[in-house]
Amino acid sequence: MTETQRLLRESRPYMTVAADKKSGALNHCYLILSDDDVARRELCRLAAKAALCPHGGCDKCEVCEKINDGAYVALRVNESEKISVDDVSELIEDSYFTGFDGDLKVYVVSNMQGMNEKAQNKFLKTLEEPPEGVVFILGASQQTSVLATILSRCKKLYFEGFSQEQIFGVLTEGEDDPDEETVRMATRAAVCGFGNLTRAQKLYKDVAFGEKFSLLVSVIRNLTSTKKLDEQLMKLKIDKSNIDGYLDIAETVFRLLLASKRGAAEKGFEELEGLSGEYDYPTLVNILELIIKCKRMSESNCNPQSIADALFIGILEVKYLCRK
Repeated sequence: MTETQRLLRESRPYMTVAADKKSGALNHCYLILSDDDVARRELCRLAAKAALCPHGGCDKCEVCEKINDGAYVALRVNESEKISVDDVSELIEDSYFTGFDGDLKVYVVSNMQGMNEKAQNKFLKTLEEPPEGVVFILGASQQTSVLATILSRCKKLYFEGFSQEQIFGVLTEGEDDPDEETVRMATRAAVCGFGNLTRAQKLYKDVAFGEKFSLLVSVIRNLTSTKKLDEQLMKLKIDKSNIDGYLDIAETVFRLLLASKRGAAEKGFEELEGLSGEYDYPTLVNILELIIKCKRMSESNCNPQSIADALFIGILEVKYLCRK
């Protein structure tokens, strides 16, 4: 069992499904909500094991062993980023097929945000009248990506995230005696993950994270007017390959500044010294909302340079408006 799995087995979503199994009160549909892709996918799989295992997820019996080996025929897992109407039709047809071992069949769909409205409406009909002996375990990055009619038919389970210490432990798993640089990078990534393991792992694996962080902070610090915009953006060399990374780092910078306003400043980020004084609380909140909008632009495949312009011009505008 990995450290991630061990931690998730202690989470409320997992323990809820395991307790329902043991009490004989499994719901026909669970929805696990978390914007942490790694945690959400793993939780969906662990919840499925808890539902199928006669002992609520013992990880020792024949059922659990088959699930671990990917050989248990009563478990179907769909982790696709996009789920079409045809995919849903196939799932529905399969759910009514009764030729499988055991008295329960579980379907996992861990990315409901990738199922469009038409496909969700088709899926809804099955949730309204679910086949006997079938449990659906769904996952979504956010509640708003799932139709209200589907939400009303699910038992909603929220994963609140990991602590910094837990993320640090996952990042350094297998390192008996990590060196000073490994500890430093894992600590930074754990802090900047803000409870999200997927985010922390991405930052930890980026060998240029420290350099990019310092460079972006320098640009933000020197961005005092639109006249300096082009000059500062040239330093970042924005393109399609790095825009998402810079948006993640920008979110990290302003969340750390916001934390310092709340008296919870983190050690080890010398680049930010003195920067929080340039922003008040409302400005930081509005900038974080702006970054979310820019991330949506990126998800829609907008031009990277246009996204960067929208971000940095927006930061200047927010600072101006909040000072009026």
